[in-house]
Amino acid sequence: MPRPPALPPEEKVSILLAILAGETTAADAARQAGVSAQAVSAWKKRFIEAGRTGLESAPFPTAAREQELAEEVNQLRKALSDSYLQYQAMRQALTRPGTRQGTGVLRQQRPASLRPLLAG
Repeated sequence: MPRPPALPPEEKVSILLAILAGETTAADAARQAGVSAQAVSAWKKRFIEAGRTGLESAPFPTAAREQELAEEVNQLRKALSDSYLQYQAMRQALTRPGTRQGTGVLRQQRPASLRPLLAG
């Protein structure tokens, strides 16, 4: 006998709320939904566990993820800042004193074929 299609979560919640309110038994609800009593019992267990985590005082998983992302952003900003400072120091070291900024060693290292195009 093929397995019946899975019930949508909304229908499972409706069944579980009816059981928890005492309007029906787990066995009757399972029979009406066309599933086993074990399946209903498993839904109930997962439903109660998920509800329990919502009532705990620990921060929500989304808040923890936001904190992780904020820390990662700060690390990336610091890395970018460090890279920029290194770039500025290297540029300054490669530019000869007494020349226009951007000329000097950096310009002299360009291939001769590009010098006329980049002269300015």
